[in-house]
Amino acid sequence: MRQITAPAIDAFLTDLRRQDLAASTIASYAGDLFAFAGWFMGTTGETFTPQAVTPTDVLDHKSHLRTVQRRQAATVNRRLAALRKFFLWARATGQITDLPTLEVKSVPAGSRAPKSLAKREADRLIRAVEQSANTRDLAILLTLRHTGVRVGELCALRIPDLTILDRKGSMLVRSGKGDKDRTIPLNNDVRLALRAYLTKRPAATDDRVFIGQRGEPLQPEAVQLIVRKYARRAGLSEVTPHVLRHTFAKQVLDAGADLTTVSRLLGHERLETTAIYTQPSARDLEEAVRRLERHETA
Repeated sequence: MRQITAPAIDAFLTDLRRQDLAASTIASYAGDLFAFAGWFMGTTGETFTPQAVTPTDVLDHKSHLRTVQRRQAATVNRRLAALRKFFLWARATGQITDLPTLEVKSVPAGSRAPKSLAKREADRLIRAVEQSANTRDLAILLTLRHTGVRVGELCALRIPDLTILDRKGSMLVRSGKGDKDRTIPLNNDVRLALRAYLTKRPAATDDRVFIGQRGEPLQPEAVQLIVRKYARRAGLSEVTPHVLRHTFAKQVLDAGADLTTVSRLLGHERLETTAIYTQPSARDLEEAVRRLERHETA
């Protein structure tokens, strides 16, 4: 990292030496700051200076460390601490007026990845629903499993939001804000299950996709109970619609999709670092979901 030219960092380290800090402490600051400077220049194409760094850059670097480099919380927090000290020094020496690190929070110690199911566990859950021969419940579980929608989004789905063709399909997920609506491709498993359910769906005045016995739209609490019921039958504990959302995200990533694609599929408001530079195509999204299919198309 030392071959990077960053006069401000050199000046900061010189100031630390004047304070008689331990050599190991100064070396730690140097490693963290030059690593950030290298990442910054490689990401933005700009020369590293204190004035050039924005809060978004610091947030993106934090995200890069966590999601791309898979660094531990302690490592990320040490890097953020070095940046905070550096930018405090830069402000004290009149190089900047605002701290780009001010609103950037540390990573909670001991944070863990969200709970998700292994593929065999997810298949066991779906098998338990298949054995019930309940087409509605199977459509619900497979939609959660293979689209990653939130339970509230699932309950809000309307029949016109679905496009189901023989070889492709999609689901329009409405956010309530038109510019944040998203379209999720439907793989063959979900298309088959939805088609089977819709052919048997009782007539109802409401056009919500998933309805109860009296034709009323299913509420999130009812979906929670449905998922829990089949999880018990499959011998699984602590399975919720949100666990199925995490399962979808992890298995799409494991299948080779990039973080930008996963963020788009999940409807996250803030894309991960690479999303700033790469926008996935509709084909990328379809391919990411298609890899999860269990049934071969004809």
